[in-house]
Amino acid sequence: MGRVHPFGPYPRGIAFSEHPAEERSSKLKKRSGTGLVFLFLFGFSTIFFLFSQWNELAEAIRALFHGEGALADSLMNFAGKLPDFLKEYSSAFLWVYALFIAGIIFLEEKNPDRTIAWVMVLVLLPVLGFVLYLFFGPDIRRRSSFRKLKRKRKRIPAGISAAGSTPRNSKSRDETEMKTAAMLSKSARARLSRGNSVRMLLNGGETFAEILEVLLQAEKYIHIEYYSIANDEIGKKIRDILVKKAYEGVAVKVIYDSVGSWSLGKKYVNSLKNAGVGVHSFLPVSFPRLRRDLNFRNHRKIIVVDGKVGFMGGLNIGDMYILGDPSMGFWRDTHVKIEGPAVHCLDEIFREDWVFCDKAPFSGYPLEPLPANGDSSVQIVASGPDSNWKSILQGYFSLITNARRSVWLCTPYLVPGESLVMALTVAAMSGIDVRVMIPHKTDHALVYWASLSNVEELLKAGVKVYRYEKGFIHSKILIADGSSVSVGTANFDARSLEINFEVQAFIYDVSVANEFTRAFLDDLQESSQFRLHDWMKRPFTNRVLESGARLWSSQL
Repeated sequence: MGRVHPFGPYPRGIAFSEHPAEERSSKLKKRSGTGLVFLFLFGFSTIFFLFSQWNELAEAIRALFHGEGALADSLMNFAGKLPDFLKEYSSAFLWVYALFIAGIIFLEEKNPDRTIAWVMVLVLLPVLGFVLYLFFGPDIRRRSSFRKLKRKRKRIPAGISAAGSTPRNSKSRDETEMKTAAMLSKSARARLSRGNSVRMLLNGGETFAEILEVLLQAEKYIHIEYYSIANDEIGKKIRDILVKKAYEGVAVKVIYDSVGSWSLGKKYVNSLKNAGVGVHSFLPVSFPRLRRDLNFRNHRKIIVVDGKVGFMGGLNIGDMYILGDPSMGFWRDTHVKIEGPAVHCLDEIFREDWVFCDKAPFSGYPLEPLPANGDSSVQIVASGPDSNWKSILQGYFSLITNARRSVWLCTPYLVPGESLVMALTVAAMSGIDVRVMIPHKTDHALVYWASLSNVEELLKAGVKVYRYEKGFIHSKILIADGSSVSVGTANFDARSLEINFEVQAFIYDVSVANEFTRAFLDDLQESSQFRLHDWMKRPFTNRVLESGARLWSSQL
């Protein structure tokens, strides 16, 4: 018999766990695996301790059992040595643990800079390094579990399209674009869907006005997945609509990231749950248990309504994205509204994430075929630690290296790693019009200085680098040859491209690209251009800050 809500039955499509035995079994397996690891570590620590302290232990035991004094005196003498033995044993355990983790990172971590950094920290600072690793280090076991889960999920059929490899839209029949589409179909198993309508939404006012209108029109279901949801005016407006729709019988499901939505509060979440809204926190963080879940954050921003309309882009839910930030001023960002078959691809990503959080098969409305709604060809690409490839990074790389005329990039953080820096510099040196726009102000000081550390190399290669000065620009956009656009949640940095869960749309349509191009040119009017001869005269302290931040760029 189903659960009964105090004000009536739960809305259609709301799922409850029907597999408590499976969940308990999964938890027991995790605990068993953790127990075996610690048993292994304690065993080796004990052996290491015995070998290193054998003489001292033997002498203490001889004094205890064969000493000339009274037994009580021998026991007191032995007890006095116990703190030293415990200290040595703790030291042995930390060394064994550090070497064990260093070995795992060495074998599993594919980023050599990150590997060297963490191995050095763990070996040279066994105690402090151990604490730092627990908070910020890559949890290889977690990454492995993500990939196992991915293999268990139902695979999206590979291939670009059943109807052929070239989109119908004649405006985007470019061989270089099709190389990117073909690559992403293999790397991310991302379908290239045809017949979509894509509308660019500029900034918070326009974006949230459209989102609120569509949410109010929902008839079947609403799926929302966000990195950050704030308990402020716009957050409460959206919550009130979700509650209203849930009572009307609309199936509502919400996923929020536990770190990005740290200050959301139980009252907000419970008001949703009490109305029958399905709610999950993505990878909850528990500081007392020293978990490393500050990594592997869900940075996605997804809304799907009735399987027909989808939203994605750079904007989180909060008043600051409408009114601006007190310390940075105007918040410049970009979102997109999609209608057509690509919405299903967006919905599939949400459903997979829901299954991961819910630990049960998805219960809700099935995806139904959608008619064509426009002329745009779109690929929705998901990337994260559950992926075998760094698909969004590869998509960026492909668009840049296959471009024949221009590459225009806008990103709040410019810490891309060697491969993408090389792609940008080679493109510029080959005569491609390469432009990069970054913020003048920052919300993360370390990332800001790390971003500036890349400017000199780009300028020397002929890349035109601009600094947006009207406020803070948070858009994540790449426009190639004025005909292809990538827009979504992924920043141009290692954290987005290698660690976090992200989602990016790759749009192959000249008309859509023209809209983004016009917006980019408008933003240039609010920007200043870096000049190499001026940049080389920057203060020495700035160079030191850039170099220091660059050392940590593989961790950002």
